[in-house]
This record gives sequence, C-alpha cells and structure tokens, in this order.
Amino acid sequence: MNTNRREFLKKTSALTAGIGLSSVIPAKAVQSVAQNSSNQKINLGVIGVGMGCRDLQGALTDNPLVHCLGLCDVNQLRLEEQAARLKKDYPEQTSQMQLYSDFRKLLNNKDIHGVIIATPDHWHTYIFAEALKAGKAIYIEKPVANSIEECNLLIDLQNKYNGIVTTGLWQTSQRYFQKANEILKTGVLGDVYKVQLWINEPTDPVAKVQDTQVPDYIDYEMWLGPAPKRPFNNHRYWSWRTFWDYGGGQQTDWGVHWIDSAFDGLEALGMNNRTYPESVFSSAYKHPESFNETPSCQTTIFKYDNFHIEWTQQVAKLYNRNQGVAWIGSKATLVCNREGYELIPELNQERDPLAEAILFKGKFEDGGIEAHASNWCQCIREQSKNTNSPVEKGAFATILAHLGNISYRFGSCVSYNPTTREIMDNSKASKYLQTKYRDPWKVPVV
Repeated sequence: MNTNRREFLKKTSALTAGIGLSSVIPAKAVQSVAQNSSNQKINLGVIGVGMGCRDLQGALTDNPLVHCLGLCDVNQLRLEEQAARLKKDYPEQTSQMQLYSDFRKLLNNKDIHGVIIATPDHWHTYIFAEALKAGKAIYIEKPVANSIEECNLLIDLQNKYNGIVTTGLWQTSQRYFQKANEILKTGVLGDVYKVQLWINEPTDPVAKVQDTQVPDYIDYEMWLGPAPKRPFNNHRYWSWRTFWDYGGGQQTDWGVHWIDSAFDGLEALGMNNRTYPESVFSSAYKHPESFNETPSCQTTIFKYDNFHIEWTQQVAKLYNRNQGVAWIGSKATLVCNREGYELIPELNQERDPLAEAILFKGKFEDGGIEAHASNWCQCIREQSKNTNSPVEKGAFATILAHLGNISYRFGSCVSYNPTTREIMDNSKASKYLQTKYRDPWKVPVV
C-alpha cells in the first residue's frame, strides 16, 4: 500500500489534536435514540442481570424513550439488587419494570419489544431461538454461543425469522476503534503482514473449592439448564467462563472482542472481509493444580495467505498496554484499545520515521456500550436489520475463537470448512464442534 505522506497528515491532523474525524458520528448523536426520531417508546427486557444490566444501562443512558419492562435472573438476591439500583438511577424508565425467575415468562410479555440475552454462554442459543419465535428484537452478549454448531444454528435461525439482532461486540461502535479504522484506510502502515491481539491475565493456580448445598436464593436447576448435571460449586457458579460446560475461557470471552476488531481493521485495509483462515493452531498452559478447566496462558495463530493473526493471553503487557489490537505494517504499527490509539512509525536507514506518530488517550471505554446499545434501539424503532453487529458478524468471531480452543484441546492444527461446517480431515477434532443438551432441554430446530 503506497501512502502520500502529505495527504495522510492532512487527513489525520485532527486526530493528532484529539478531535474526531468528520466521518465518525459524534458520541452524543449516536447515543440519543430519541433525537430526530418519532416518539415511539422502546420497551426492553433483560435475561441475565450481571452483564445484561450493563448493556441495559447503555440503552437507557441519554435515551428517555427507552424503558425497561422486565428483568430475569435465576439468582433472586442479585435480581432484586440490580432492580433496586436501576429504579434508583432510572426511576422514570423503570417504573413499570417486573421481575422474573423464568425467561419464558418474560418472553411472553407482549409489551416488550427487545431482549438482552446475557446469561452464561451455554444458554445463549436456546434463549435466542425462543426470543426470535416470540418476535423480539435481540441483543445477544458475546460470545454468541458455546459451540461452533450453535453459532451456525444462530445464523440459520436468523435467516428464517429475520429478526432485529445485534451482538455484544460493542468495540465496533466505539469511537477509538472507528478512528483507528479511518487511519488504516489511508494506507499509512504500508504492507500489513500481522495483526496482534492480547490480554494480560495471571497464571496463578486457582485453589480447589468444595461442592456445597445450593443457596436458597438460586434456582440452580434452571441455571444449569441444558448443561450436564453437576453438584453446586460456588466457584463454578461465579467463574463459569473457566469451565468448558458453560464457556471457553478468555479465548472466547475477551478473544472475540479483539478478533472482531481485527477484522474491522482488515476490512478497512481492504485485505479481508471475514473469510476463514487456512488453518488455526493454539498452544496453551494451565497449572496442573488449578481448579479451572480453561488455560491461563494461551497463544493462537490464525493463518492466512499473506498475513496472520496472533491472539495471546499472557502475563506481560504489549505496547505498554494490558489489552488491545495492533495492525503491524512495513511503515508503521497502529495500536488500539479501550483507552485510545497510537500510530508507531518504523524508521528508515537514516533513522527518519516513515510516518507521522500519533497518540490519543481518552476515557476508558468512553461511551462504546452506550453507542452500541443505542444503535440497536434505533434499529428497533426503524424496524431495520442493519445493526452495527449482526449475528453473522458475531458468529464469525466466535467460531474463530472456538477453533482456537479446539486446536488446544485436541493438540493439533485444525482447518475449518464453512461450507460443510466441518473440520477438514480430522474426525476426532470434529467432536468438539457440537454441544449436547441435557433433558428435558432440546437443541433448537430451524
């Protein structure tokens, strides 16, 4: 990619001063669903009040016409605590809010237009199917499903019911990442040959926690749902992402965010519009005495013809940041995370920079969730399917993350065929594609 340096500086001078690009919608305009629209009220429900209430708060902020009519959770204590907090912070928008312990009853509320699904991952697909059948718009948290089979099922369900769906990969709506993509479009990086994704996590082992009786305020049978029957364990319940029955560790938790952002950038570069890699290989470490099942240190390589993507869960920071994405080119590297972005130029033989350095630091996360949730609400009002993160986009990042975990668990490089939806030439690794449901729950049928 050839770059006219003077033209690049002209385009990015506003960024250097910390001012937004003209092509990026101002944060306040993105956040306000009510602005320049009809007075139609949008009624939401939340299934899973941990992360789900964070997403709900993003939708309620600066959007007075968005109301919450229902909260649902299997933990009665947490449900009541979150309800009390929301009623205090958003009294007018929660005045008709009802509390549910069974998501099916919430879905039966015909006054609710859209639902936020923020349960543990093993519940996502079943509730997604039921919400679509009930005619609800859907905001489904990431990762969108707990297996590749379920990711593809979400796509098939959406193709059948044609709902208004967005996924919780909100970095695509956040202004730092949007500005980073504008920089990438200028070609200032030169030839991009690698994208690096990372998060810092400790590798200390987690001590074993004994099973106990189920607390009387938790409906544990409903929490397990389609997952295998197991005794209640407080650590397993609260740290469910670290157990394969319910999640995929940091590879599917944080990894999907950065995979999605990596491909947003690659699309801006004109290099890849979300095609699957030639192969995926992952190696990881888990302390042998750790109670968790998922690894605490992991590296995954997604190999393409002319570049590769590297995901790392590690202890040391990269680029002095504890998480982020870096597009690495022959002339410069662009780093972006939830605190801002930085263009780091390479030097020529005379030690002159090949690009103009840029550094922008801002407030952590700075309205990204609000912009993302507001986009979904605006799509509900306009009956538009064009959300910022449709289910196909979220499923792609989630499938890649699951392929990394399959490679690690099987101990071999894997290649995935999206047409046949199979791992090629490796029947033993293919067993990890699917998820079995425990009776009486059944895998949804399209």
